[in-house]
Amino acid sequence: MDKFNKEPLVYILLASYNGGKYIEEQINSIVLQTYTNWILLIRDDNSSDDTVTIIESFIRKDQRIKLIEKGVENNSKGACQNFASLLNVAVQEKASYMMFADQDDYWFPEKIDKMIKGIDKDLNPAMLYSSFLYADDNLKILPEHVQKIKSSFLKPSFNRLIVQNTVYGCTMMINYSMAQKCLPIPQEAENHDYWITLVATGINASISHLDIPLMLYRQHGNNVTGSFNDHSNFSRVKRFFTGWSNMKKVQLKKNKMLDIFAKKMKSELLPQNLELIEGYLKWIKYNNIQLIIFCVANGIKRFSFLSTIVFYFTLCSLPKTRQIS
Repeated sequence: MDKFNKEPLVYILLASYNGGKYIEEQINSIVLQTYTNWILLIRDDNSSDDTVTIIESFIRKDQRIKLIEKGVENNSKGACQNFASLLNVAVQEKASYMMFADQDDYWFPEKIDKMIKGIDKDLNPAMLYSSFLYADDNLKILPEHVQKIKSSFLKPSFNRLIVQNTVYGCTMMINYSMAQKCLPIPQEAENHDYWITLVATGINASISHLDIPLMLYRQHGNNVTGSFNDHSNFSRVKRFFTGWSNMKKVQLKKNKMLDIFAKKMKSELLPQNLELIEGYLKWIKYNNIQLIIFCVANGIKRFSFLSTIVFYFTLCSLPKTRQIS
């Protein structure tokens, strides 16, 4: 905590890569926050556009903004490990609270203020996440029927997280204890937010939700987490017929992440969660019928009937001796 400021110091972690088109609007939205006791840590993943130039222009005007590893030719890490590097720095600096910012979104002015007031102030691991509004490339809020798609992301539970992530990192605030539990984030993690939410639900951390939109989640062709269109039934059916090979590769990678997660967190998971994930990992290697029975009995499914059927079909199609090898 800043000795001149009794408000907790919040670390905002922003991973950038070729974000010159959008990043100025995002950083401006952070600078204009009503809550002012923050540090914005940025790590750039070797952008080839004017991203770093834009970041440096803000640094000259605001000492709260810092570009880490500046002047070093970084190895390309990808978004997940870029955020993991930032989280490592924040933990090393004993940050009390951490938030994650995507380079292409836009924060409402009271985002930090409302989240710092809402997060559990106990020293035990805690995660708070807010709602958001989908917006188009120009930050125009998309229609109400689009906004309803995100309802499936509002209730993270460990059994559902075995299948898919349900909380976006750009909506999160975590405390120091939670961050410690998450590190190191392995190379096999699908996304930093997926890993963090798995840990939080797996160890029964304090998880709460602010059911108010605190940011615009910009939709465009290069979203790392994915477009709202990815969650429509049409898109799921289309992927089933046109992207079958890729779907299997994604699931194999996810199974590898879950295997690493189970081993790393074994001593800290709630007994029922350890039993759940170990049972799942057991049956995906050996028996399709038992696998489906196990998933149905334990609520391991997606948020719609159709996507659950596709998920089960994908699991059963994977080679049993290679899934997590």
